[in-house]
Amino acid sequence: MDGRGRDPGPLGDGAATESPEVAQRTYVAARIQPLDVNGVRTMTFGALAWLVAFALLVPFYSTLQEIGRGWWLWTCCAGFGLGLIGVGYCRRRRSQLAKHPEREPETSPLGAAG
Repeated sequence: MDGRGRDPGPLGDGAATESPEVAQRTYVAARIQPLDVNGVRTMTFGALAWLVAFALLVPFYSTLQEIGRGWWLWTCCAGFGLGLIGVGYCRRRRSQLAKHPEREPETSPLGAAG
């Protein structure tokens, strides 16, 4: 029990903050940092996944056209292209964060819920 007669729960004492602003309910948010703050690795993996899907679909292009699914190939191509744009964006963001280490990355105070 904490000082207010409540059980601190699985997060323990002082490991979380209470945020009563959202719809007059109390939410508990743990103070932890995400593992991949800059997103470069995530975007790179995503872009490569689209490239692999494109490469796997190329041999079946004529079959995809016959059954009306030719757009699948071009969706993979667009996903790869947009992924490359995302990688460039995340790399620029990472370098800006490295130049100004005193600034914290922008995250919501409510975590993933915000």
